[in-house]
Amino acid sequence: MKDGMRFVDCDMHIMEPVDLFDRYLDREFRDRVTLPIGADGKRTRGMIVIDGQPTTYDLETQQHRKPHRGIVKSDTSQPLSGSRIANSGRLDFAIEREYDSEAQIMGMEMEGIDIAVLFPTMGLSLLARDGMDPWLSLALSQAYNNWVHEFCQHSPDQMKFAAMLPPHDVNLACAELVRCVTELGAVGSFVRPNCVDGHFWHSNYWNPLFALHEELDVTLGFHEGTGAAYSHMNVLYGENRFYRHVASHWIEMQQALIAMLIGGVFEFYPKLRVGFLEAQNSWVPGILTRIEWDYPQYRDSHAPYLSLTPREYFQRNCWAAVEGSEPEIEATASLIGADRMCISTDYPHFDSNFPNVANNLLANVTKETAANIFMGGAHLYSFGEEHFAKAAQAVENSRPAAAE
Repeated sequence: MKDGMRFVDCDMHIMEPVDLFDRYLDREFRDRVTLPIGADGKRTRGMIVIDGQPTTYDLETQQHRKPHRGIVKSDTSQPLSGSRIANSGRLDFAIEREYDSEAQIMGMEMEGIDIAVLFPTMGLSLLARDGMDPWLSLALSQAYNNWVHEFCQHSPDQMKFAAMLPPHDVNLACAELVRCVTELGAVGSFVRPNCVDGHFWHSNYWNPLFALHEELDVTLGFHEGTGAAYSHMNVLYGENRFYRHVASHWIEMQQALIAMLIGGVFEFYPKLRVGFLEAQNSWVPGILTRIEWDYPQYRDSHAPYLSLTPREYFQRNCWAAVEGSEPEIEATASLIGADRMCISTDYPHFDSNFPNVANNLLANVTKETAANIFMGGAHLYSFGEEHFAKAAQAVENSRPAAAE
């Protein structure tokens, strides 16, 4: 708990081990994935290449730029980016433990997190391209999901995970969702908000996936990144990651929300829970107002199936995350409701404010607003009293072992 308030981290990240594919990827696909090799012959962190193409185009688009001395620290920083965490020492405990499950729990304790839902780091970009072999897409998803499931077993009542889905074939995505929820205990899934192989989020192509999330009573999370091969931001902004990082996280989320609201996804799937993660959320009221501005002119002719206003759909089906320090959180909460907001520590990423995310929120808003936001992730993922009781018991059980 954080100052007596329950706290669900809706989007906490892990750092995948460099041997993940060696141990978990189906042998049929292993020769299609390569990682950097160090002088000792062992795999190291760095650019992953799949079928001859890098999984992130950050290094490609920035190939003529060089990092400034003293800024980049490879253990903590993303390519050619400065960092709030790099060189601060705040992640030394995790680096020393190679970001293992014990370090994850330590990070949770430092922030006061009861339950964290885990998301990948390099896994965010693994499938981020058009035209990928759907069976390779599935194999990569299965490898990550099997690994993160085992990672969570260190303390499964405190650590949950969102399943990676192969977006290149909706039927394979549905099959993997069922497997992860029913066999591995996933509490939902994540996809990037980008258009994949010509299919955007208002398309009927995705209806089976929406329906399955409803039937299984699990959450769909949108989580963007930067440098994806299929991102239009590469075309617009080129090598400068500053432009692309700002634009991709906000604008791709806005377009996904527009598509789902006007496309009637929440009309036809009224129990679907959707999270818009790691993109702040002050854009949400403006997007809702913009859609409602056009609502009287276009609803009858272009979207006659809509029975609620965009704001009503959002306040029934959606949550949007903050990271604690945004100055407009209280104002945004007054417009969309603090209960439609959740919070992400974004641990251990380069732009996270860990371990001060919760403290920043408490310094930024009223305690009532903070309590609602800390609990937002519980509503997003449908965590109840039983989940919190088990998480608290897990903490209690770990104390004698820690004291020995």
